[in-house]
Amino acid sequence: MRPAVARPSIPIAVLAALLLALGASLTAAAGGAGLDNGSRTSACSDVCGPIRHIIILVKENHSFDNIYGRFPGADGTRYAEVGKRRVRLNVTPDRLKEDLGHGQWASVRATNKGRMNQFFKVDRAIQNGKDMADSQFERKQIPNYWKYAKDFSLADHFFSTSQGGSFPNHLVTITGQTLHSVDEPVRHGKLRSWGCDAGKRTRVQLFKSGVSSYVFPCFNAETLADEADAAGVSWRYYAPSKGHFGYYWSSFDSIKHIRDSQQWATNVVPDSRFDKDVRSGSLPAISWLIPDLKVSDHPPESMCRGENWTVERINQLMRSPLWSSTVIVLTWDDFGGFYDHVAPPYVTTYEYGIRVPLLVISPFTKRGLIYHGRLDFSSIVKFVEDQYGLPHLANYDRSVDSIGSMVDPSQTPLNPVVLKPRSCPTSGAPPPPNY
Repeated sequence: MRPAVARPSIPIAVLAALLLALGASLTAAAGGAGLDNGSRTSACSDVCGPIRHIIILVKENHSFDNIYGRFPGADGTRYAEVGKRRVRLNVTPDRLKEDLGHGQWASVRATNKGRMNQFFKVDRAIQNGKDMADSQFERKQIPNYWKYAKDFSLADHFFSTSQGGSFPNHLVTITGQTLHSVDEPVRHGKLRSWGCDAGKRTRVQLFKSGVSSYVFPCFNAETLADEADAAGVSWRYYAPSKGHFGYYWSSFDSIKHIRDSQQWATNVVPDSRFDKDVRSGSLPAISWLIPDLKVSDHPPESMCRGENWTVERINQLMRSPLWSSTVIVLTWDDFGGFYDHVAPPYVTTYEYGIRVPLLVISPFTKRGLIYHGRLDFSSIVKFVEDQYGLPHLANYDRSVDSIGSMVDPSQTPLNPVVLKPRSCPTSGAPPPPNY
């Protein structure tokens, strides 16, 4: 028998810290590949306070004035500059006849060097004899979106990061930057994809250091998900899968090291799974939620139907135990061709784009706050990084303000506000948007 050997005593707290550090280093070394860390609890429970879940819900194609131009106390308007005339904004119908032009060139034309007076010149602005680009919703058409703004927090100087459309702005929500992309990729092939599995001839314009180039839309930039992997923080990206129109908006399809890894199957999941994860209480620390076309608010689809979808998702969260630890960030990805009266600040040749709404819905938001500070999509990324103490792997300008000023984790938590979905106007199904 071997003689007993005295071993140094290691305090339990020190041992736990060593094991936690080892686990984090192993996660970082593996790059998170193949880990379904959506099923794991966030590793930042000691530093994150009461916020355990952040949901970034991105809808489509509406300017601030189009949705909240009439909202009391907000920097909105009921009037538009149309050339040299000042006119009252038309009322936006629940469905448009066609999608409005809303790409980079449409934005340049509409803003007219900051004059904000040529929205009527975007493609398909005139529909059924009326100027639909210079229009806005009334409160009675979108009462639940207004209710969220009244009971939680609304930002009225939140600008789309890029003058372009969905592709660059969705990229910012996962990377903090546009990766120099200017607008939507020009698609070649039958698959509705703007990412690494797109047709070989698909190209997206980049603008970097004053030079334009056209490249395949498959990048290897570090993302917020990579930062989460390195810190052992759980994440999932809920988005329409291949074969659905909304697959265009599944941004991790354009990030090669995630698209080609096991995380494409474990962490980038169908949007339909979101409801299941809420019901089971297995929502990760960081979620992106991207709806499919018909419920995305994207013209010419029904705004009422899109609002109902949003309300149903938020109601489900509010009825669950998750509500007490959740921040929902609700925004729209670009102006959609609709009027806005505030000229975007100049940052670079293609930034910023036109204002869009942003709501923060949470027990920790400031009730009725209208936040007037300048924000953009990278402000959301910065908030998530700050909240979870993530390493700064993504390469973007962190001098931007965070949406964190709209959240106060120390306040008495707000109660849930469960809303009733509405009966929507009946009309014929519109054609798909023009891309």
